[in-house]
Amino acid sequence: MQSQIEQLITSKNHWMASHITEAEFPTPQSQEGLALYQDRQAAGSYQLVKETDNTPAPQLSVYPVDCHPLTIRFALIIASQWPDEQEKETVIEYLTQIMLEEDSPAQLFVGFYRGKPTAAGMMFNGEADQSELTLISDVCALAGPNDQAFVAEMTHYLINQTQSAQRQAVVHIS
Repeated sequence: MQSQIEQLITSKNHWMASHITEAEFPTPQSQEGLALYQDRQAAGSYQLVKETDNTPAPQLSVYPVDCHPLTIRFALIIASQWPDEQEKETVIEYLTQIMLEEDSPAQLFVGFYRGKPTAAGMMFNGEADQSELTLISDVCALAGPNDQAFVAEMTHYLINQTQSAQRQAVVHIS
C-alpha cells in the first residue's frame, strides 16, 4: 500500500510540474512558482483515511473547476498560503498555467462562502487502473476567523467524493 501511495504522490507532482516543464515557453516567474509550490508540497505528510469523522456543518458551496475563471480563483486561494507578496505572485503565475482536460487525472475544487471564493482543494486519481487510491491535496482556505472550519469542510467534502467513487482517500496534510 505504501508504494501505491508514493506512486500516486509522484504522479500528482509530475502532473502539476508538467504544466510548466512541458510548456513551450514557460515564464521565469512560473518556473519560480513551481519551485515554491514543490517546496511546500515536500514539507507535508500523508495519511490514509479509512472513514470520515465528524461531519462539519455545511457552510461552503463547492464547485468543480471547469473553466479558467475558477482556475484563477483556485490559484488565488492556494497562493494566499504564502505570506510574501512576491512569492504569492509567482505561485499565482504558476498555478494559472494549469490546463484541465476531460481525461485529466486531477479535479480541482473551489468552495464559496456567502458568494466569495474561500477554500480550495484537489483530488488526484492518477491512472484509474493504477490503484483504488485518490490523493486529496492542496486543501486550504483564505485566512480568516473560519479558515480552519472551511479547510475541515473542504477536506470532508473531497473524502466523501472519493468514497462515493469507491476509492480510498490519501490526504496530504501540510
